[in-house]
Amino acid sequence: MELESGSPVRRIFDFFFAPNSKFVRVFRHRDFRIMWMGAFLSFVGSWIQNVGQGYLVYEITGSKEKLALISFCGMVPVTFFGPFGGSIVDRLDRRKLLVWTQILLAIGAFIVYFSYRQMGMKLPIEILVFVALMGGTVSCLEMPARQLVIADTIPREDLPVAIPFQGLTFNLARVVGPAIGGLLLANVGVASCYLVNGLSFAALVFATLAIRSQLSSNKRSGEPIGDLLKEGYLYTMHEPRLKALFYLETGVSLFALFYLAQLPALAKDVLGLDTRGVGDVYTAVGVGSILALTLTAKTADLHIKGYLVRGAITAMSIGLIGLAYISNHVIVFAILVMLGMASVTLFNTCNSLFQLIAPERLRGRVLSMHIWALSGVGPLGVYPFGLLAETHGLKLALALAGGLTGGLATAAWLMKLRLESE
Repeated sequence: MELESGSPVRRIFDFFFAPNSKFVRVFRHRDFRIMWMGAFLSFVGSWIQNVGQGYLVYEITGSKEKLALISFCGMVPVTFFGPFGGSIVDRLDRRKLLVWTQILLAIGAFIVYFSYRQMGMKLPIEILVFVALMGGTVSCLEMPARQLVIADTIPREDLPVAIPFQGLTFNLARVVGPAIGGLLLANVGVASCYLVNGLSFAALVFATLAIRSQLSSNKRSGEPIGDLLKEGYLYTMHEPRLKALFYLETGVSLFALFYLAQLPALAKDVLGLDTRGVGDVYTAVGVGSILALTLTAKTADLHIKGYLVRGAITAMSIGLIGLAYISNHVIVFAILVMLGMASVTLFNTCNSLFQLIAPERLRGRVLSMHIWALSGVGPLGVYPFGLLAETHGLKLALALAGGLTGGLATAAWLMKLRLESE
């Protein structure tokens, strides 16, 4: 049977199977396929744990401030050590580095699993704080190493298309993981979320060992780390496009991302959802992420990245203000989809621009500036907004965050700079 030209089914078929499709263009590379699947399975486990962690913290403490604290602890190591990550990664064998970081992250998940099995809901919050700090510290190296492997497994001409598909691993997992996490939470128990995550890191370990690409250290790795870090920082600050993107990402991380740490409180206190509902709110954000990756993949070769960045920040402002004043379930879930789509569109587009604008020899240390803007600045907003939600209410915190993000969006639209790689 022949598919009608222009029909939705035909477009989907062409996207995946047409010889010149972006999907075929990227997934024809063996190493990319292996790393994609390994990362996806590992991320599914991480999102399963995120659902369990949010539920566990809120059940033990009943505190929005403690939700923010755990998120803060998972991110704050990047605040202090994140800028060094790319410089260190440039000096090390990325294969060995990825394997050992996955092992350490798995150990953190197993610590909580066995501790909970022993103590149940009497589990001290300090154990969760320690594991969050441990995971955040390891991520300072794991994140740039994992993202840079994409440049090692695929030709540079395919890189603009590959980056959105690389992001698909994390964001498709944001849909699948929370759905599975909600089911495990409701039917097996919170400990199972940590067990599954600990086991899932094996997928990325095996994938890293299976690829054939050269993942050895940069030839300039003998230079002092301080010099490499300074070089990445100076290049970012002296390149007008990267400097503007860095400041915009920093502002969004500071004002607009705290709501993610408060999703368990939103599900329970605002929407009145049960245990399964905690996974559903995470899944809604994940659905938006998939829509964002579809958008960024379809527009990868178009010069509209500046519009995507500005539009995404605007949408995040509208979404946060909407969450502050709307409690209708259907509308709130639609807003969560929009927030997920806007945030991933922004950060995926910036990720592409950082990698495409930076020269190859500086890519690792320049990319660390992007990661620092995304994850390193976040704690400076997550905890204060969480404390505000605890003392004055979640709705006030959301409204304030939306207003500040709106100011950032206004500044982005008034900016004359063309935010493109060429």
